[in-house]
Amino acid sequence: MWTVRQIAPERRSLLTISVLVALLSHVIFLVVLPSSLQNSQNNDYTAYYRPVADNLLSGKGLSLGGGPAVLYPPGMSVLYAGVFWVSDKLRVSREVGLHLLQAVFISSSSALVGLLGLEIFSWRVALAASVIWSTYPFNLWLTKQQDVSNMIATLLLLCALLFLRWTRDGCCSKRRGLLLGGLMALMALTKPSTLGFPILFAGLSFLCKVTGQLRKRCLIAASIVVAFFLLILPWETWAWTSTGHWIPLCTNGPNALIDGLTFGAVRRAAPVQLPPRVHALTELAVANYGQLKTTKDITIFLVQQAKERPLPLAELFLLKAARTWYGSETHRHETCVAVIQLCYLPFVIFGVLLIWKGSTPQRNFILLTLGIVLYFWAITIFTALPLLRYMVPAASFLSFLAAAAIDSMARRTRCFLAVKPDRGMPRCAISEHFSVARKGIAHDLRRNNTDCAGQFIPAGHQMGN
Repeated sequence: MWTVRQIAPERRSLLTISVLVALLSHVIFLVVLPSSLQNSQNNDYTAYYRPVADNLLSGKGLSLGGGPAVLYPPGMSVLYAGVFWVSDKLRVSREVGLHLLQAVFISSSSALVGLLGLEIFSWRVALAASVIWSTYPFNLWLTKQQDVSNMIATLLLLCALLFLRWTRDGCCSKRRGLLLGGLMALMALTKPSTLGFPILFAGLSFLCKVTGQLRKRCLIAASIVVAFFLLILPWETWAWTSTGHWIPLCTNGPNALIDGLTFGAVRRAAPVQLPPRVHALTELAVANYGQLKTTKDITIFLVQQAKERPLPLAELFLLKAARTWYGSETHRHETCVAVIQLCYLPFVIFGVLLIWKGSTPQRNFILLTLGIVLYFWAITIFTALPLLRYMVPAASFLSFLAAAAIDSMARRTRCFLAVKPDRGMPRCAISEHFSVARKGIAHDLRRNNTDCAGQFIPAGHQMGN
């Protein structure tokens, strides 16, 4: 069993390296990025979040254009107002303050990737996952502007760390459930598409293999849901009294739905090359835009199209499912983006197959990762424009899969290169030499919490226990 003294130096070193790599990658990216590409593409910041933050600082409250600011939840506006206030007090540019905020979330998410890796895998996998996430090109791309992705990734990684620790020991179900619910409420008040995470984590508490009784599963699931709704209740109450009706976190839901259904055609976004039947379906939605102003109206329209045009509608969603992994609002360089994404894909697939054969905590991690990735994927397919940036927080979890695959291949290569057989040796003798080498190195690697066959043993679990 590993002691705190044995783990602490390793953890400190890993966290230090993770933070340094993250910050260095961020700085290098901003330095080498051409000036023509440094302009922010986040129109929501200039049109909504910054004006609302300015109104907060000037004492006008959460307002915009003389009315309540309920187009989006208040999380980002309040956060930006805090950054602006601190920047003004320190007499530094607000842009510098926003860049420092991005740096904080980048380093925090990278450190949490390292901590989560140490919790489930070996230090090599933890370090590799942290480096992969810190240098992921499309994560770095979002750091040049005011974007919420790294904040969501940080909160989500913290939720995953707390949840997986609960699956390991099964203790403090109520306390951890309340903390998880609070973190998810912060996410929802920042990015409304994360509204369903309490239900996802509550369901995973019953699917994952956990030490303890059914009562503990019910307790943490109930605590997550109760804490979540209690913390978003003040915002919902204020929005209801300000607008006169209840809203599901914000009023932008129908806009996002029709945007995703028409690929942004209703707001004259850059056109997408679509198959003829899909193009006809989107044109029909644009023609009926005047009647598609609420979530109910759009749902009725989709149900009607599912009955009358099932194949074009299915083709639409399949196209969105693919574009989610490489699409952008400008549609520039999408082929290059797809090629880069495909370079990661074999490692991710191999990592899933590898980790699923591992210990119980690793299988729980796979269930959690698949749940998070599928959630983001489904939300993007059915409720929004198919943009890669919506999937970036989920990529922080996929980095573990790629890291596990790379580490396994590196150790397998080391096994086979450990013994150099003599020339002229019979094939069966060579095979025996390699087998002996594998067993010898496996014995050495067990002391490092891994084995030569590619099975990962988390800290605190020795081989055979």
